[in-house]
Amino acid sequence: MCPRASRVRGYRSFPGLVCLVVDWLARSGSRVLAQAGGEIMLGEGTAVDRTVPILGFLLLSVMVVVLLGFTVYQSWVLHSALGIVVTLALIGAIYEMLREGRRVPCVQLVEVLSWESVRTVASVLVGALLAYSLSVDVGLGAVTAAGLVALIAALVVPDYAVPIYCGSFVGMTSARLLISHWDVAVAGGVAAVLYVLTSCAYPGFGGKLGTIAFTGSVFTGLGLDREFLVTEIPELSTALVIVLCAAVATVITYWLSVTLGHGPVIASGIVGIAGGLVLPAVYPETGGTLAVMAMCASFAGMSSKVQFPRWWMMLAVGLLTGLVFVNSMPLLGGAGGKLGTIAFGSGLAVRGYLDLIERTRPLPACEAP
Repeated sequence: MCPRASRVRGYRSFPGLVCLVVDWLARSGSRVLAQAGGEIMLGEGTAVDRTVPILGFLLLSVMVVVLLGFTVYQSWVLHSALGIVVTLALIGAIYEMLREGRRVPCVQLVEVLSWESVRTVASVLVGALLAYSLSVDVGLGAVTAAGLVALIAALVVPDYAVPIYCGSFVGMTSARLLISHWDVAVAGGVAAVLYVLTSCAYPGFGGKLGTIAFTGSVFTGLGLDREFLVTEIPELSTALVIVLCAAVATVITYWLSVTLGHGPVIASGIVGIAGGLVLPAVYPETGGTLAVMAMCASFAGMSSKVQFPRWWMMLAVGLLTGLVFVNSMPLLGGAGGKLGTIAFGSGLAVRGYLDLIERTRPLPACEAP
């Protein structure tokens, strides 16, 4: 049964749209499996194993299509030029999803049901609860809290820094949406399971971890019948500054991660903490929004050199991330991981059009998330 409708103004059809997208992507997923030489079955054999990555792939794809789909509607309401750009972004993202679907069946069920997966699930939960506590209980704010968790994890437990950082995005959820640590634990549990399911989906794309967290936050919020926050879209002058901030933060994160070799977690954490501490002090009126934008853009900058080998590609991703961020501000506000989903969808869109040009580019090998 579809979840009950969200009470966000003007978007009561969210769960219904999710169901429609799930149905469409499920059919696409079945075709992917057929092309891979197997069917979705519950009996013995390798076909059972293919359901694991397919399920994770579909869930991630659903969240991106839903958020970008609503952003398309919002953009057309504001201006036709914005509507055209975001519509093209959605088309590019869907094209890349279908292309990425060719390599989905690459995780064995025995690998999912392992002690390593248990430790991974625990890491996501720890990251979620720690970030939420630092943000809400200590009062550091969501951006600084998530950045601090990233740096601590990368320095103390580097082997589990990625799942811990993923969990921290759940912990960025507003206390008005997930009002207790138990709520966060539930959302973190959903994200943790999805993290394991998507271990081989969409390798090298920044924002994937946030999309995992977004899934847990949104469905937990819907299940608890909570209200999402609504943020007004700023004036044009402010919006342009936000988009510029996105472009700069994306390129800086990519530079720290790839060029200097610090890795995506540390790079994103540095940019997030710097933005959370500096921007509100320098720009008292808009600094808070700019800090959130910088954090969002840092997720885009976590992309690998395999997907985006040149800096100008990341610049394009950053600009699109800023544009989608501004136009999606009234949508599903307060849900942890939304920023990552924006970055993820923008990266898929840009990569999609690059792949249309480079049709002979091989799919990158499966790697850890």
